[in-house]
Amino acid sequence: MQVLNTQKYGTQMRGGFVKILGLVVIVALIGFGIFALSADSFEREAPKITIKESASWNLKDSFPIEISDNFGIKSYSVALVENGQKIPLDVQDLTTQNAVCLAKNANTAPLVQNIITQSPTKSFCIGIQKPQNIKPNAESLILEVSVKDTSNWNFFKGNTTTQQFRIAIDTKKPELAIVANSYKVTQGGSALVIFRAVDEHLERIKITNGNLEFDAQPFYKDGFYIALIAWSKLHNDFAPKIIAKDFAGNVSVVPIPYFQQKKQYKDSTIPLTDAFIDGKISSLVQEIGERNLAEFSDKLAIFRYINEEVREDTFNRVLSAGLFLDTKSLVSEFPIKPFAPLRNGAVMASFGDHRTFTYKGEFVSESNHMGLDLASVKQAPVLLSNRGIVTLNEFVGIDGNAIVINHGLGLSTLYAHLTTSNVNVGDVVEAGEVIAKTGNTGLALGDHLHFSVLVQGYEVWNAEWMDAQWIKLNITDVIAEAKAIIDKI
Repeated sequence: MQVLNTQKYGTQMRGGFVKILGLVVIVALIGFGIFALSADSFEREAPKITIKESASWNLKDSFPIEISDNFGIKSYSVALVENGQKIPLDVQDLTTQNAVCLAKNANTAPLVQNIITQSPTKSFCIGIQKPQNIKPNAESLILEVSVKDTSNWNFFKGNTTTQQFRIAIDTKKPELAIVANSYKVTQGGSALVIFRAVDEHLERIKITNGNLEFDAQPFYKDGFYIALIAWSKLHNDFAPKIIAKDFAGNVSVVPIPYFQQKKQYKDSTIPLTDAFIDGKISSLVQEIGERNLAEFSDKLAIFRYINEEVREDTFNRVLSAGLFLDTKSLVSEFPIKPFAPLRNGAVMASFGDHRTFTYKGEFVSESNHMGLDLASVKQAPVLLSNRGIVTLNEFVGIDGNAIVINHGLGLSTLYAHLTTSNVNVGDVVEAGEVIAKTGNTGLALGDHLHFSVLVQGYEVWNAEWMDAQWIKLNITDVIAEAKAIIDKI
């Protein structure tokens, strides 16, 4: 009987141990499950694959593909799908400057297949070259992209995304041709160009002069464009050309055949006085209010701050206000009249004057006067010569109280050093209106008007836009000529 009780007890002990062991295993599994569900290393979000919106390719540049993952990418590969077969393709790392790898494709790594990353990088921009298997007249191809992340999910296999993309093949460059343009452009001045740009997948048109870029506006009929451009007084070289690019990466370039005329602008040396720096310059520092006079090491540092830093800030603010161009609306006419902002105004300083500032015979700083200073009586009425929209009306650094008005086609005018303003930003103002009164706010020693003309924000030679004959020859006649040519096409 005692033997039977011992056996029964042993059986009970083993049963209890098994139950405890089972419970431990269940708890461990539950704990592991909770850990797996909450730990980053077991995250379940699949990688993402992104290509550019218009999926077309010229087969010349690398075709960019962005792959990303919230935790890290382990490997990726690209294959060409043809007749049900998958042909592995060589892949390159590409330099990326934006979210969808649409920056210039600069090769930064050798061609490889089935790339294994060296570290858990969260984003890659990859690119492929023209596959050798493409048929000569193929209109499209299919790419299969596969990406695996570093997660331990899916029994330590990670999350995988595999997608196929149909890519249109487009090797035709945009059609680009000049219709009409101003005959001449002067250093510091403006010019007009009208051209045709046609492509089913046109992405971008830009005009460059070798230093600055300008946008164009649709003109007269579909496929035609118009643009004012400028040759900055600050640049000696000028190489104008139109560049048209489609979504596939095809590019057409056409130079604009302007006769180029250099212009010599006035140079002057201005000695600085203690009274000027301690008075007007120091007062302007306090009025701007961004720095205290005590912060500067000496009075020359105060002057450099106004003449260099504040002048640069003023330029950028005016540039921003004058940049607007309606690149969507079609324009057929540009009825601009000569500007005459101040009746009986005497010229106090001209556009393009280069000024060198000295103190006790030593060089201190320099600047370029990019407008026309006109003076008559104190608080003289400032007249608007052409209809426009107010894009700036505020105190702006060395310009003091200033107004910028956009007249269309990227042309704006600046009125600075004002005492009072009669307009607000967003107002549509008509020719003949009094928009303000002259003053001496900002960096001005006496009551006068600083008047500037801007082409897409860049200040240009005022005299051209104050001359009816220049406007006729370089703007009005060119538009009329272009329309006559287009009507015959």
